[in-house]
Amino acid sequence: MINRLFQILSFLIFGLTSSGCTVDYLDYYQHLESPDGKFNYCLYSDVGIGDPGFYVLKLEKGINPEELPIKWSFKDGISDRDDNWIRSRTVLYNYDEASLFTSNPSIELKDNRFLVFSRGGYQMGLYDIKLDNDTINSVSPWNEWYSQSTLSTNDKDKEEEEYGKWIERNLDIPIKSYIKNNQQ
Repeated sequence: MINRLFQILSFLIFGLTSSGCTVDYLDYYQHLESPDGKFNYCLYSDVGIGDPGFYVLKLEKGINPEELPIKWSFKDGISDRDDNWIRSRTVLYNYDEASLFTSNPSIELKDNRFLVFSRGGYQMGLYDIKLDNDTINSVSPWNEWYSQSTLSTNDKDKEEEEYGKWIERNLDIPIKSYIKNNQQ
């Protein structure tokens, strides 16, 4: 039985890989209109194998944020053209190697100036619209935490607890403070 299941999975993986089967690269979550009405800020996740990645893109109003024509295949990934298109519109990007605190991703506009990206109950990224700048943003917060961590055990609960404290100290609280100190 297990051997048959392995054969079926192998066949499917080989078939998808060699056929160049494509899927949408970015999964739409939500969008918000910019304060000046000229753009939409849009939240997406990518189809990455394993590590969930989140993009906040600044899109022109003429682009339907729910129907981006960017495809990904096992064989080729995404095209250089599509990759450049995404990069030129990315205002915040964030992924998590441990897949912790990835639930309920969202974006919120605060004080008509601050675009905040949140996931897992924490504010993870801040884009200051007035300055046109990703003011607080960690591309890989888990990597940053891990490089500073003294955790010497494989205890997943302890890892999640320590990582959550790091996110709060280094991202969530600084984002709240920045907004409070820079309100109009």
